[in-house]
Amino acid sequence: MKKKLITQAFKILFHRGHHSDDDLNLRRWFVFFLIYMTALAVTALMNLNDYNSQGSRASFFAGLLMLYIFYLSLSCTFFPAPTAWLVLLMASPIINLSFISTENSFLSGLATVLIIALLGAWGSAIANLNEYHVFTFLLRFGQTRGLRHNRIYTTAVRWFEINPFMLILLMNFLPIPVDVVRWLAITHRYRRDYFFWSSFLGRFIRYSLLAATARSFQIGWLGIALIQAALIALVVLRYLPGITTRLNNNPPAEKPAPVEKVISA
Repeated sequence: MKKKLITQAFKILFHRGHHSDDDLNLRRWFVFFLIYMTALAVTALMNLNDYNSQGSRASFFAGLLMLYIFYLSLSCTFFPAPTAWLVLLMASPIINLSFISTENSFLSGLATVLIIALLGAWGSAIANLNEYHVFTFLLRFGQTRGLRHNRIYTTAVRWFEINPFMLILLMNFLPIPVDVVRWLAITHRYRRDYFFWSSFLGRFIRYSLLAATARSFQIGWLGIALIQAALIALVVLRYLPGITTRLNNNPPAEKPAPVEKVISA
C-alpha cells in the first residue's frame, strides 16, 4: 500500500502536465493556482497585521475579503466546505462592511451585496475551475471509471447536450450540490471559459440572494446558523434515499454458529 501511494505521489509531482487527448497543461494550472492562493493568504496576513498595528478599518476589511475569496476558492467537491454561512456573515451587520460613504442606506447596502456576491462568485468559479483540472488529472489515471454508471450522470447527459451553459449555471445557482453536472462538463471537454462564466453567473445570483437576505433582515449568528443548517439538511435528504437503498441491498453477514454446536458436530 505504501509503495502504491509513493508511486502515485511521484506521478503527481512529475507528470508531464500536457496530454494530447485533452490538450490541457495541468502543471501550468496547478502552479498558477498555488501562486494565486499564496498571494491571497499573504495579502490577507499583511492587511490584518496592519490592522493590528495601526487599527486601520480599511485594512481589516481588505484582510477579511482576501480570506473570504481564499475560502471560497478552495470549496469544491474535493474540499466540500459549506459556503452559505460565510456569504451571510460577510453581508451581515456582524461584520458591517461598507464600501461607499453615503447617507443613503439603500445604495450602501446594494454596493455591499454586489461586491460580496461578485467576489464570492469569483472565488467559487476559480474553485470549480480547479476541480475541472483535478478531475481531468484523475481521468488520465482511470480513477473515475464508475462515473458513467451513476444514475444522475446518465440523466444529466440528455440535458447537457441541449444547453450545457444554462445547465451548469442552474446547478451552481441551486443550493443543493449536483457535482455530477460539473463532472459531465469535464468528461465532455466543455470549454473552460464557458465553464468558468456559467459557474460565475450561477454563484453570483445565489450569493446575491444570500447577501441581500442578510443585509435586508439584519440577521445575526442565530439566523446564519439556521439557514446553513437548513441547507445542510437539504443535502442530507438528497443523499439519504441512496444511502438507505445501499444499506438495504447489503444483507447482514451470517452469524457464526455457537461454539457448543461446532463442538457437538
